[in-house]
Amino acid sequence: MVPIRVIRVPPAVHMSMPHHKAHPLFEHTAENVAFRRARGRFILKTNIDNIMSWDTVLFLARRELREDTVYRATYAEFDFTEEALGPAELLEWLFDQPKMLEDMNLELADLSSKYPDDTAVCQGGASPVVEDRPARPFYWAGSGDFVLASRALILHVHGYPEIAQNWQTDDLIHCRLRAVGVRQIVLQPPCVTVHQNHRRINRVRSSTRWVVTDANIDQVCASPFEPLPTEIGSGDSWGFPDEAFEETVV
Repeated sequence: MVPIRVIRVPPAVHMSMPHHKAHPLFEHTAENVAFRRARGRFILKTNIDNIMSWDTVLFLARRELREDTVYRATYAEFDFTEEALGPAELLEWLFDQPKMLEDMNLELADLSSKYPDDTAVCQGGASPVVEDRPARPFYWAGSGDFVLASRALILHVHGYPEIAQNWQTDDLIHCRLRAVGVRQIVLQPPCVTVHQNHRRINRVRSSTRWVVTDANIDQVCASPFEPLPTEIGSGDSWGFPDEAFEETVV
């Protein structure tokens, strides 16, 4: 069995951060805590409201990952109406829905034209490395829902910037990876991660302002290691490496 390590960061740590009263949870700082304490060669960052297709799991099981690459699975969204199904039944129901199949066929046509080298990777095909090809645009959809990279790469770029904001911060780890020359491979259908549509609550009190906005995201992404307002965890202190947080194995 795979051990599940649960790390608990006490409220006092949250309360020490800028604008902590406006944000009940700093999602990406919490993820940095996990990144710093991970032990495997690779890290898959995903969310609890995502469902992976069987083919995505089979891709992971083959263990044919490159340590110089970040992998992204095709992102999809779906309105779930079946709530009483077990895991296997839910997967069978979800990937048998005509709308899901139609959307994924459209995504495959689009992504295979944009990233032709990656089309066969999901089902075991090799992705050739062409040293002198021009840089490809990154795939940004659902940027925080499936991020698979070596632990060495995540440590090298210091994870996410630890700012008083959750929205748009998902993109910034990709900005950092791209800045240091990491290659991205887009796992195309049938390798899919499906976001379960749900009500979103993102209230921010007037005591804070957005650090990264639509107006400055391109500038921030172009210089992803420049310090940002409200940012903590500078240098090697990101992820609170010196803190002995409570840990439970289940």
